Amino acid sequence: MTYTAAVRRNIEWFQRSGVMRPADGFWGVAERIAVVADNEAAEHILRAFASHTRLADGVVALEHRRADCTVQTALLFDLAAEALKEPALKAVADNLLDYLLRRSCLADTDPKSPTSGIWGWANPAYLKNFWTDDNSWVAMVLLLLARRGRPELRAPGIAAARALHKHCAAFLEHTRVKGKDAPVGNDPVLGLRLNPHWLGLVTMACAHAAEADSETDYAPFVRDYHRIVMSGPPVYDRRSVEAARTGLPWAVSEYAYLALTSSVCAARFQMPEVRDIAREAADLLLKHQAPDGHFRSEHYETPAGEHLADMIYTQNWATLGLYHAAKALDSAAYRAAFERSAEFLMRIQDASPQPWFRGCWRGLYDTRANAWGGGDRYEGGQGSIYSGWTNAPISIALVLEMTGGTLFAADR
Repeated sequence: MTYTAAVRRNIEWFQRSGVMRPADGFWGVAERIAVVADNEAAEHILRAFASHTRLADGVVALEHRRADCTVQTALLFDLAAEALKEPALKAVADNLLDYLLRRSCLADTDPKSPTSGIWGWANPAYLKNFWTDDNSWVAMVLLLLARRGRPELRAPGIAAARALHKHCAAFLEHTRVKGKDAPVGNDPVLGLRLNPHWLGLVTMACAHAAEADSETDYAPFVRDYHRIVMSGPPVYDRRSVEAARTGLPWAVSEYAYLALTSSVCAARFQMPEVRDIAREAADLLLKHQAPDGHFRSEHYETPAGEHLADMIYTQNWATLGLYHAAKALDSAAYRAAFERSAEFLMRIQDASPQPWFRGCWRGLYDTRANAWGGGDRYEGGQGSIYSGWTNAPISIALVLEMTGGTLFAADR
């Protein structure tokens, strides 16, 4: 299968599966489609996500609209409009962004609020949670799209990045001084952890903010984070290590994130230590890539196994990470590893006849059975089919390969 065919099939999945209704993006995009078979995860899923729509027996769209899923999907449609030469897709991106900014009510716009500029987790939701990983994607994508011809996105992108930087820089300084990976006081922002999934994504947002916001100095935070990330969490907090099956400080999934975020930072900041971390993270991915192109599943929220490929926390980010590491570090080895991962993804793209499956990537693939499988969890596993975090990022990687583009903060 070609990159073009894989992206087109995935775009059609977004528009026909029921994950985005209406299919023009006016009311955003659902977090995921969940296959809620009779297992212990099903009851938990339906209880926690009360807003859902039944698509078929045992198949539901979880209807809460997350800010990060929305911007990732908008970015995909914006890039695909150009790559596929289908201008109508750009209108879908416009609708998704318009929903987020004008209809979601997710942004904290109160200038007196301690979380001013930050985006809440989802609409509708019982609690207004503020997560570093979700907000990192919102800030980064808004700033990236602002440079692609939507200047109105610059202000909310900078506001989110400044707020993230304020909270996360204080946390990182506290951690460096106290040696404890713990929030500062009762900080309302959640996800204050050293993991690349959490603070690593913030550095990627800071790289984009540094290009757009001359009034804030993001470089010290980026430098300090990269100086300590490879040591893993503080000794007292080793319980936060997801798997440690490989004997590494972080699970393989974390190096997938790190290869992406540190490559984006290396392209923006002239810091040798950041380039070194990008190289170390990408080298670890090379070491743990199977001959067929997949990476072992070992994230704590999904079933683990060397033969399992996790599309929510590992394979997706490793693919984007290797692509950007190859660009940032001019590495043929990383380029070849990216191609192996991309070929694997295109080979396993769902070909089922049902519209809620056809053209998607589900959450977990069993390479021994050559089929989607391996088990389910509340947020991970074979039955979780995410819009953002899985399908949009995977297709973004393929689109970037088609166009030669990047997620860097500026043209290189």
